[in-house]
Amino acid sequence: MRPRRVLVLAVQSPFTHGGAERHVRRLTEELVQREVDADVVAMPIGERERYDLVRAALAWRSLDLTEVGGRPVDAVIATRFPTWAIRHPNKVVWLIHQYRPAYDQFGTSFSDLTASPEDRRTREVIARIDRVGLTEARRVFANSRTVAARLQRYNGIASEPLYHPPPLVGRYRSGPSGETVLWVGRLEPWKRPGLLLEALPHAPEARAVFVGRGPEESRLAARAAELGVAGRVRFAGEVDDETLLGLYAEARVVAVTAAGEDLGYVPLEAFLSGKPVLTTEDAGGPLEFVTNGETGIVAPPRPEAFGVALRLLWPRLDALAAMGAAGRARAARLDWDGPVAALLSAAGLA
Repeated sequence: MRPRRVLVLAVQSPFTHGGAERHVRRLTEELVQREVDADVVAMPIGERERYDLVRAALAWRSLDLTEVGGRPVDAVIATRFPTWAIRHPNKVVWLIHQYRPAYDQFGTSFSDLTASPEDRRTREVIARIDRVGLTEARRVFANSRTVAARLQRYNGIASEPLYHPPPLVGRYRSGPSGETVLWVGRLEPWKRPGLLLEALPHAPEARAVFVGRGPEESRLAARAAELGVAGRVRFAGEVDDETLLGLYAEARVVAVTAAGEDLGYVPLEAFLSGKPVLTTEDAGGPLEFVTNGETGIVAPPRPEAFGVALRLLWPRLDALAAMGAAGRARAARLDWDGPVAALLSAAGLA
């Protein structure tokens, strides 16, 4: 009996490596560990002009992956827009996120789509690509209840959340409560790293470490100087896995500031490191794990409120340790067995 052959479909944004890329890589590794002949197929997506989005979908639509190298491909697992545009008789979707500027981010500062006729047509075409591609799938899963609810709201398509642990599961470690609040992610506007920075004047004992790069980096550095907190802020840039594990272990609190996050690894990484999470009322996916007063603190998304919450938390080491322990117990329940079994079962390959 030949091994099951599965391709994981991904979008690769050149010079960018984040949670979605780590998710795809780890999923492929987990399939291989279960004796599935699995590999990744990735294509870039351009956004220089509106038609680039449609062009990317057409590229996936025209790609024939029913067999590769003369050997049949038993199933494909699509993950991000527009990978599910592909035609395959055994297509399963584990939806990380759609093209959010056309949906929940439309009309906000996080989307450059306007109410112009051209942009309205772009949104209509994106919605059609999603409707056709997703309804062709044998099964649609989402990576959180937040993503599933968004898909139902905007597209009327039901999906089942599948939760999984972060990529470095098994390697996270705890350490003594340090002097830093840790922020991890891409430094871009919708992630709102500035919310933590602007909160620091209201929490004079806290020191912040920002891990990641992005278009907001130089502006944040300049703003730190303007606020008089530059001496309490470190921009660590991109770090290797071992350094990241160490930063989690030595943090006192981990801050999650993104608006409407799909799920995000950061809360789970914090919990598995025994650290509580400070997040916002509009965080989205993180609120599926962060319970106010139990595994972290949920504050209004305003610098003053965020800073006051941080200041009040800072000296309460016993409470912080208890919340971190509760978070660890919650995150420790996640594994890869359930998601992989569900994906293979949906494809008829269990």
